[in-house]
Amino acid sequence: MTPCPAARPAVRTTRVARGRARAGERGFTLIIALLMLAVIGLASAAIMRNATIGDQVANNTRLQTQANQYAQFALRLCENQLALAPASRSVTLLAAASPPAWSKARNWTTTAAGAAHTLVPADLGRAVQARVAPQCLMEATSLPKVYTVTARGFSADFRADPVTGSTRSGSVVWLQATIVAEVGLAATSPGATAGGLTVRQRVWQQLLTPPF
Repeated sequence: MTPCPAARPAVRTTRVARGRARAGERGFTLIIALLMLAVIGLASAAIMRNATIGDQVANNTRLQTQANQYAQFALRLCENQLALAPASRSVTLLAAASPPAWSKARNWTTTAAGAAHTLVPADLGRAVQARVAPQCLMEATSLPKVYTVTARGFSADFRADPVTGSTRSGSVVWLQATIVAEVGLAATSPGATAGGLTVRQRVWQQLLTPPF
């Protein structure tokens, strides 16, 4: 039986509607896929950024620890020098001054008399030497039998301003010890030689506001 001619437009209309529906579905799927791609891209960028920041934090911590260790080494070196007789010391014990010698920037950036002692390879005594040698300075105070030892250590990437000596890059750690010591003990006293000092009390701190 031949279909009624009036039914043919209805069939075509149905096919067109289905085609449009499928096109709409494909367009919606494309939008979802693009959104998912954007989310994945943002998540990947965030992960990479966090990993980079984590590496930077770990590296900064390592450099700060390195500077701290060199500062502690320099501090101990100058403290040990106090136990030696004046003629045997490789570091000069400075007289009391106002302001104290450690607070003057020029005493850390020059090699003139009264300047801080810059450790040499023999002082470090290690197979691997510091790229920037640590420094220490020991001085008497206005109080009897009280001495101050100040030291600073540097990370391997430390860079200083050639004019002011202030830090341009890298890490620098300042440590300071206040020491109460007895003078003129016999050579048989623990930790002292004839004419040296024996430490009776020691308090140390990290200087968070160094002179420069």
